[in-house]
Amino acid sequence: MLKKIICLSLALLILASAFAQATPRKRSLAFTNPGSRRLLKTEAGNHYYYRSLPERSMQLRVAGLSSIELRSFVNGNERRPQVTVIVGRTRTNYDLTPGGRVGNYRLYAPLTIEIPQGTEDIEILCYSRNIYFRAFYTPAPRPRPTRRANLLITEHAGQVQVKHNGSSSNYFSFNQRQTLSFTISNNKTANLFVRARLVDRDPAVFELYKDGNLVERYEFDLRRTNRYTVQGVSSLSIGKKIVLDQGNGDYMLKAVSDNLFFARPVILLNP
Repeated sequence: MLKKIICLSLALLILASAFAQATPRKRSLAFTNPGSRRLLKTEAGNHYYYRSLPERSMQLRVAGLSSIELRSFVNGNERRPQVTVIVGRTRTNYDLTPGGRVGNYRLYAPLTIEIPQGTEDIEILCYSRNIYFRAFYTPAPRPRPTRRANLLITEHAGQVQVKHNGSSSNYFSFNQRQTLSFTISNNKTANLFVRARLVDRDPAVFELYKDGNLVERYEFDLRRTNRYTVQGVSSLSIGKKIVLDQGNGDYMLKAVSDNLFFARPVILLNP
């Protein structure tokens, strides 16, 4: 029973941590011309709240924001607490409603202020000398970095099925007119399997390039296989296995001889 309780507690802790990471934490906005301040200590954190200079407004830079949250409290009592938000030439009055107490301060319920697109600054105006304000915004979530695919085929002359013992594998073809190009990322190692269609007594030759530089030239002899088949190909060469352990890069297979080649790069799970 104790083990189940511990496992459940750990699961709830992980879930709460994931939710906290998924929910962006609000950040405070600084007034550009504040007056005096008071410190408000709450479970959510300790922040200074501000009131304006007498008969003056306080400005906030809101460029790029779609909304802000305006929090406030009063040091004393107010019969009809109000705040005015000025956006351009538009003034909007908001009534402040009680939302609880912290020590000697009466909190007001937060106000959500929508920001018109393209707005650079807004003003907060309150004639009461007992009410203090702080603005908050929710930052846009950071985009998660996208992980590149381990293997990306970028060019080839077509796909074929190489069959063996009732199973088949996808191979990519290349010839003198069309290379086979692919990219390996995330420092993976790959095995490259290559075969050629043999058409005459001359050997089939191809070259392997990495990042534009020649790695090696390979040549098939005239030995043929009967165990592996490709539809429409009567003379298929014995296969070659090439280990690609040079790390990330752009790889290219280029036909030197006038043969049709078939290749299949396979990323190793545990290089």
